[in-house]
Amino acid sequence: MTKKKWELEDFIEQNQRRVYYQMSRLQIDEREGDYFQEGLVAMWKAYENYNPDKGPLTTYMNFQIRNRLVDVLRQSIVERKYIEQLGIQFKGETQSGNYMDGNKIPSESEGEANPQGIINKTIESDFSDLTAVLTDKQKVWFDYAIVEGLSNQEIAEKEQISLEAVKSWAKSAKRKLRNLDWEKQ
Repeated sequence: MTKKKWELEDFIEQNQRRVYYQMSRLQIDEREGDYFQEGLVAMWKAYENYNPDKGPLTTYMNFQIRNRLVDVLRQSIVERKYIEQLGIQFKGETQSGNYMDGNKIPSESEGEANPQGIINKTIESDFSDLTAVLTDKQKVWFDYAIVEGLSNQEIAEKEQISLEAVKSWAKSAKRKLRNLDWEKQ
């Protein structure tokens, strides 16, 4: 058997359906994009590297097209995961909540990882201004829940009162804090 010489345009016109077929088998919907171009390149390389003694050209082309499309698909999945991971990392660095007016909180930049230490270094008047609208019981809830990070159950045990009472303090304190004019603070 001898190799038939083709012009590139004629070859593509007669065999591009092979690429579309392999793309549909792999459930790739992108018709005229990178996958199609990769399939055409794989088909042309298969034609150029074809050895007639090894079997039919069509089988070899289908095999080469499919394997190249699978490689490109895997590569794009890895790239997509990498980009997502970079996005998550960037979001964590820029939106972690540890910024005030675009600057890091001083004790965080010094490497202090203790939240209580950060809070202690803030001006006490900030919390007193903030909690001025709260009752004594609501201030207790604020100190335990917001400052120390305790759950309502832990607050109830520490204060030796019912869980429902703590929930009531929390509900009313949250309502008052939501209604504050934060622009004036």
